[in-house]
Amino acid sequence: MKRNLQPREIVDTFITDLRDDLRRNGIYIPTLPDISVQALFTINREESSIDEVTSLVAHDTAMATRLVRYANSPAYRGYARCSTIKSAVTRLGLEKTKHLILSLAMKDVFNTGHRGIRSRMETLWNHSVEVALLSTLLARPHRHLDPEVALLAGLVHDVGVIPILIKAKDIDVIVENEKHLNLITGTLHMAVGRAVLRAWNFEEPLVAVAAEHENLDRDPGEDAPVDYVDIVQAANIESYQSTRHRLASVDRARVPALRRLGCTPEDPTLHWDEDQAALEQVSRVFV
Repeated sequence: MKRNLQPREIVDTFITDLRDDLRRNGIYIPTLPDISVQALFTINREESSIDEVTSLVAHDTAMATRLVRYANSPAYRGYARCSTIKSAVTRLGLEKTKHLILSLAMKDVFNTGHRGIRSRMETLWNHSVEVALLSTLLARPHRHLDPEVALLAGLVHDVGVIPILIKAKDIDVIVENEKHLNLITGTLHMAVGRAVLRAWNFEEPLVAVAAEHENLDRDPGEDAPVDYVDIVQAANIESYQSTRHRLASVDRARVPALRRLGCTPEDPTLHWDEDQAALEQVSRVFV
């Protein structure tokens, strides 16, 4: 007779299976929303045009409304308000438009029909939005970084948790036990996230975010410019302040990403909340 496995044995077996999935490229890859796939294909083509992107966005009324609203936000507002999709895309530019489309469509990736993991997926999405908004604010002072890329980076930093939840959806020992789930995600969600973003053909800086955002010892060197991994690491730590999460109690002076963003033992804060116009803009992105 086959004996019943103990909870820790179930968890260990799950981790082994997940690692096997990664080795043989058998990991579950969430499906990107159609408009995101089309935006990636259209804008990444050398001959892509504003008219093509305008036509693409016009098929999604909610997306069109959000893009126009974003183009009219304080950070981009010109002498006249954008009243059409084309004027919004023109003002933002094709690359910013692409990253915004991906960001605004990303919520669909976090939706699930599986009742057992629905609340966890909602919690994951809410956390991802918070990190995305903080990442946008933290990126703004650095002119070599694009706040829209930072926004998307924050949204997808924990995307590796999704395939883990999907794989574990019917294993109560895992999905109903915070300790077991945290062990699994903490062990493998960055590797899984890297596999997901590579399968989606995302740019390497975004792949690096998924793969390294909890590697707090990462240090590219004092002469290296601040990058998106630094930004998302810092935003992730900030998002857990006033909680019992382990990242809330890290020694901020010892985290290279925080030091590179200006944290010192005398002033360990990041001052991301001082730009009221930026706060207003980013807080309305997903409304």
